[in-house]
Amino acid sequence: SCLNAGVDFGGVALGKQPDPRTHFTIGAGVELEAQDMKRELSRLQQKIDNGVDYIMTQPAFHHEPLAALEKFRSQKPFLIGVMVLTNFEHAQRMARVPGVVIPDEILQRFAALPNLADQTKVGQEIAAEQIRWLVREGWAGVYLMSTAAGSGTVEVLRAGLQKG
Repeated sequence: SCLNAGVDFGGVALGKQPDPRTHFTIGAGVELEAQDMKRELSRLQQKIDNGVDYIMTQPAFHHEPLAALEKFRSQKPFLIGVMVLTNFEHAQRMARVPGVVIPDEILQRFAALPNLADQTKVGQEIAAEQIRWLVREGWAGVYLMSTAAGSGTVEVLRAGLQKG
């Protein structure tokens, strides 16, 4: 892009400093639970062919959908979405969002805990478990989706990145 070359869209230098270049990257998304996965994967290949730098996924609450990305992993880095669920109600609400699938096993873990504080803790544990699995499987990276308050995010990352 011209911005990364240090000029605006009219060809004028972006600044008077010795190196006015920018360092923008191009990211794209992929929906792991798309209703038409053939179309979604075709679109993903088009994004890769058109020069995207990295791909981000919707939240991945189970590992099976990631298998569809295996043939693309050598082409570009993938950042896998990990959502920190705060409680049973939040998990149920997210399970109704098109393109987001939360396995029954996760919903049951929340449902088994009547105390909200315990539900929050299990949500953080689930996210840390997901991070550990993604690291073991060699995915390029993760990104966390957390509540607006972001409570527990640093702890989730610490727990997820612990060796063990």
